[in-house]
Amino acid sequence: MSSRQSLLAFSVLAVSLAGCSTAPPKSVAGSEQEIMGRVEALLDRYAANDQKGVIAMLDPNRITIFGSDLKEVVKTNDAVSRLMTDDFTLWHSAKFSDVRDVDVRMSDRMATTFFAASFYPGGSPNPVPVRFAMTWRNVNGQWLLTQSANSVPTVGQSAAEILGKR
Repeated sequence: MSSRQSLLAFSVLAVSLAGCSTAPPKSVAGSEQEIMGRVEALLDRYAANDQKGVIAMLDPNRITIFGSDLKEVVKTNDAVSRLMTDDFTLWHSAKFSDVRDVDVRMSDRMATTFFAASFYPGGSPNPVPVRFAMTWRNVNGQWLLTQSANSVPTVGQSAAEILGKR
């Protein structure tokens, strides 16, 4: 086959395959922005003590939330409401800012978000750093929270720091 015939055959194949293609999938960056938009909405609703709004963002089939205290293990909507009632009875207000160290992993059905944020309980001028790990499930095109864990990391307590290596 001559090079001209090869080029013609390749062109026909390329045009044929192009006609069979489907629309490209949504960009990963766009999907990550969508998930982080859900994270921001969840944090905003929590900070506003919007219990119904938070619960509306939870997976209705299964939810597990680990708070920063060992005894804070939440598995029902009623328990979410109790946790938020206790939090706001103690603090009266809350605010999140400076979301950072973001890592998003996604498939069509599940996504994870790992990030840190500054948390201001009770109007405190001094933020508390909090790390979050969340799992989201795509339910009929809507990302719903199905798992969440948070921790308040220490400063100066890593093994390397304790051993004097830093």
